[in-house]
Amino acid sequence: MSDFFRSELVRGDIQEMSELQQFCMRSMVAFPVLSPEKKLEYFNVMETLIEKQKIFYARLKLSDDPEAIEMAESMRDAIIMMGASPDANISAMFDNLLDKVKMMKQKLEAEGG
Repeated sequence: MSDFFRSELVRGDIQEMSELQQFCMRSMVAFPVLSPEKKLEYFNVMETLIEKQKIFYARLKLSDDPEAIEMAESMRDAIIMMGASPDANISAMFDNLLDKVKMMKQKLEAEGG
């Protein structure tokens, strides 16, 4: 394991993002039957997850650790496979996702959720 991934902070961040992702996956499957409060919680957790992923990606990109560089490239490749262009600004993509989640959250709140 490289120095980057030995860091307690990095390992903690990865664990936290994993737990947030698991919550989001469970909530996404049950979304149609969730109460308005649970839907709002889902959107709040999604915002937190995306913000953490954006920060983590930035830290990967700033690192000179070979494993961090490889993980950043893997994340970029995954995003491209999901339809982003190869020259996409990943940070802007995270911002775009955050905007979409905030819009869905506002719509839910406007509907009385």
